[in-house]
Amino acid sequence: MPTKTKISVAVITYNQEDTIAQTLDSILCQQGDFELELVIGEDCSTDRTLTICRQFADKYPGQVKLLSGPVNLGITANYFRTLKACTGDFIGDIAGDDFYCDDSALNKQLNYMLEHPEVGVMGSNGYRYYVRQDRKEPGLNPAITIESDKAREFYFSANYSGGVYFKPVGMMIRHNMLDFIDFDEIVRRQLPVEDYPIQAIWSQHTHFACLPDLLVTYRIYKESATFVSFEHPKYLSYHHGLADTRRYLNELFPEDACFTEQQLQDYEFYKEFLLYLHRLQYREAKQLMKRYEYLAAEPHYRQARRFMCSWLHFIAFHFYKEQVYHKHGIDEL
Repeated sequence: MPTKTKISVAVITYNQEDTIAQTLDSILCQQGDFELELVIGEDCSTDRTLTICRQFADKYPGQVKLLSGPVNLGITANYFRTLKACTGDFIGDIAGDDFYCDDSALNKQLNYMLEHPEVGVMGSNGYRYYVRQDRKEPGLNPAITIESDKAREFYFSANYSGGVYFKPVGMMIRHNMLDFIDFDEIVRRQLPVEDYPIQAIWSQHTHFACLPDLLVTYRIYKESATFVSFEHPKYLSYHHGLADTRRYLNELFPEDACFTEQQLQDYEFYKEFLLYLHRLQYREAKQLMKRYEYLAAEPHYRQARRFMCSWLHFIAFHFYKEQVYHKHGIDEL
């Protein structure tokens, strides 16, 4: 009698006592012809999250694997630890504040990947749930087939403007995708996000696909990592880290490097300039311009220079950018 395909679902969680039970229930109620393993990476929460996770591990011994410890690892290290603990042929991935809204989600993804062995990364379509507004909208990732897959072009094109090809919720990968990632090196470099570099690396080795079915619900908060605001203490280190991520990808795939060091420094300059603009710190912005004079030919530097002619120009640019910020969030700046 043939052995059933094994799916592991990796869940990372920290201080999510209000949502983690719904997440875990949505995994354990999945229906399909497969064996299910649930691996929880609990990152030293200060609320009841660990207690709730232990209750699930005690209720489903042998099926639920709980990883915990005395030290907070941070999102990236915890995520990688959890992925590496998965033993399934396929690995699903969902955060502790998101949940599957279709009991056949894993089975639908699995069947597609079994029928298309060239697909190594499977995304999910679903709902965006804006928590503060209590508003839910369909549309998370576009439907993508092998023929329409442009993941490699998305990440390794001079037109890349940030973000990820698939939202990091409800993905499924083949276990061998882990072999392409040097997890320890990404942690050592302290890259600020985990999804961008690993998806970019995978795009060099496999195809991506995504079903049109609404399979997951993705909770969105203002405090989510995607929306690192000017007030966030890690605003600058976050954007320097994104530039370092690109440098890392350039090292791995030099023939496909699409941004020069000058362009990356121009990006870092502009993010710092926007911070001074937000704070109305004209003098600091002028000092920054002087420090980066060698970027005079780069587009972001040229744009900033146009609005440094006088304090009034600076003020006008400030109010324009603030309007954009409030309308779209930090990613649009």
